[in-house]
Order: sequence, then C-alpha cells, then structure tokens
Amino acid sequence: MKKPFGLRDDVTVRSIAEKGNAYFFLIVFIAVLPAFLEGFDGNLFGFASPYIVENAHASVASLGLLITGSAIGLTLFSLAGGFLFDKFSVKNTILISVSIFSVFTFLSGFSHNLTMLMIARILDGIGVGMFQPAIVAFLGDIFPEKRGKATAAFAISYGAGIFIAPYVVSPFLPNITIPFAIVGILSALSVLGCYLFIPKTYKRLEKQKVEFKGVLNRNVNLISLSTLFYGVAQFAFIGFISQYLLKVLHLPPGQAAVISSIYGISGLICSMPLGMLADRIGRKHVFRLTGLLLFIGGAGIFSVGSHVLALSILMFVFGAGSYFPGIASAIGQDSVKEHVTGTVTGYIFFIFGIGQIFGGPLFSFLLPLGFMKAGLIALGVPSLLCFLLTLFTNSGMQRALQTEKDSLDYNSLTNTQIGVEKID
Repeated sequence: MKKPFGLRDDVTVRSIAEKGNAYFFLIVFIAVLPAFLEGFDGNLFGFASPYIVENAHASVASLGLLITGSAIGLTLFSLAGGFLFDKFSVKNTILISVSIFSVFTFLSGFSHNLTMLMIARILDGIGVGMFQPAIVAFLGDIFPEKRGKATAAFAISYGAGIFIAPYVVSPFLPNITIPFAIVGILSALSVLGCYLFIPKTYKRLEKQKVEFKGVLNRNVNLISLSTLFYGVAQFAFIGFISQYLLKVLHLPPGQAAVISSIYGISGLICSMPLGMLADRIGRKHVFRLTGLLLFIGGAGIFSVGSHVLALSILMFVFGAGSYFPGIASAIGQDSVKEHVTGTVTGYIFFIFGIGQIFGGPLFSFLLPLGFMKAGLIALGVPSLLCFLLTLFTNSGMQRALQTEKDSLDYNSLTNTQIGVEKID
C-alpha cells in the first residue's frame, strides 16, 4: 500500500496535479481550506463583535484596537510567508502558519480581558499573514496560465467561510467560546490534511537567488497601492458592519445575519466567474471591474439607511469585490519572474495589511460624525482611490507568457536535466 502523497519523496505538487482533475482538485481543496477558516474566523469576529467585547469587558471603541492588532500581525508576517514560499519549504510554511492560526483562534474564545484578547488576535493575524501569500502563490504557480481561476479558488473558499459564519455563530450567541473552538479544531484538521496529502516537493527548477529588487516595478507598485486602499475599506467594513446593522439600524439579529452573510455569498458566487473571465479576456479588465464593484458597494452601504433590499444589493456588490486581492496577486505574479512569485504575493499582501491596520482606527476616529457619515468616508473614499488606481495598471501578460513557456519547457525536461528541487 502506497503512502499518502504528503509522505512520499518521489512526487511533486505539479506532477500530481498533472495526473488528472481529481488529483488537482484534491490538492486545491486542501490548500484553500485555511482560507475558508480565515473567512469564518473574520466574520465570526465581525458578526459577534458586540458580544466579544462584552465578554472581554471592553468598550465598543476597543473594536478598532482589536482589529488593528490582528491586522498588525497579519501585515508583519505577509512578507515572511511569501519569502519562505520562494526560499524554503512550501509545505512547512503552510503547516507552521496554519498551526499558529489554529491555536490562537481557539484561544480567542477563552480570552476574558482585553489584553488576552489582543494577544490572541495579534498571533491569529500572524498565522493568517503567513499562510495567505503562501497559499495564493502556491495556487497561482501550479499552472501559471490559469492563475485567474486558481486564485479565485482561494477567494471562493474565503467567501464561503464568511457566508456560513453568521448562521453557525448566531445560535450560540451570546456565547462566543464554542464558535471559536470550532474554527480552532477545524484548522487543526486542515493541518493534518496538508501533512498527509500535499507532496513534500513543490516543483523542480534551477535554483536562483531571491532578491527583493526583482519584485518592485511600476505595475506591482500600482497594484499594491490599490490593495492598500481596499484593505482600509475592508477592515472598516468588517469591524463595524455588525454594530451598524444591530445597534444603529436596530435590525433583528436574524435579518442582520442574512444581510451580513450576503457579503460572503457574493464572493462565493462571483469569484470563479471573475477568475475565468480574467484568464479569457485579460486580468487587467477584471481587476478594474472588481475595483468598480468595490467603489459602488463601499459608497452605497452607508447611504441607504435601513432599506433592507438596497442594503442587500449593495452588500452583494461589495462582496463581489472580495476577489480583489486574488486578482491583484495574479497580475502581480504575471509581472515578475517565476522564482519570486511568492515574494511578490507576500509584498502585495503586506501592503494590503498596512491598509487593514488603518481601517478600524479610521472608522473609530470618524464616529463622532455619526455612524453613516463615518461609514461613507471610511469605505467610500478608499474604495474610490482603489478603483482609480486600477485604471493605470496593465496585465503583465508578457511576463505571464514567458512564465507559461518556461512551464512548458519544464514539462519537457527530465529530472536529471533540471537543477535543484524545491523540497523540504
């Protein structure tokens, strides 16, 4: 009886993926499961935030601080996750980062004061910061010509977690311990799946020096800056939308859960069609479309009051934009050479995380203006800037075509002709 792929030395991720769709989808499923749990954890924190701060004996204003703490951890380790993908072991990077996430999302439910909760959320963010770019680079680099669809798989899984979270969390409220425990346990199971089924060897290629100067170019800088503004808008939204629906608009918890979950289901429904469209017509066009959706939704959510239908539509539009980091990463990978795809993905997520750090505090700072005005500024203005920057980017397809050619050349070589293996 053969060992699972993850325990064998004679296979690579690419060689397994090339065996057929079943093998490819098994690897993709295991790889994107942490994204599902990230989305679940994020929306669990957002939807249950009024009860989480009560459990920690903290004020509503501390939400901005907690969101910032998580974003700081995420941001600081995004570069590390992408760099480790290029330089060392892909599998170990994912195993370590998801393990960190598993432990500290679990402990978030048992934190009964603000200090403990802050520490748990920072370390939770560190885990996410490492596995986000590593997994997105992993997916985008299996088959470079299908990066749009591959990165969409991450966004779909993330959106599924966001969508399901309110329905799972709502029956337990005001108890927040059990939902966090569920995420922690499922994360531990995803670590086991990665250990058993993700091959030790990612790909075979000629070893090249990983240098950061090979990452920065005009296109990457514009893409990164646009994701910074999306990060501001996204964390302003995640941190305060539940408070807005429940405490400002006074919607029933069940109705608020449905509206909140629309953000997640939109990403679930729209990401793959957007990814397929990006691979077909050009990624820059879908990048711009996604930015436009973010602007329409971000500017509109706090403009329609308690009009449930309008809120639902705008939540769906804003949620469709959740594919933005995925398509940004795909274009970023197209814009650099193959041996630094992880580093450029980490850099994009790093800049994205910097924006997330400021999202919560910005909304808190603007609250004296009133919830609606604060929301209009904190979501609308960054979303507009995000969209405008997409208009100046290109698809990086010349790099993509060369990468695809290199991939085809790789497939024509024997193991003895290819230099160094990228292995554990």
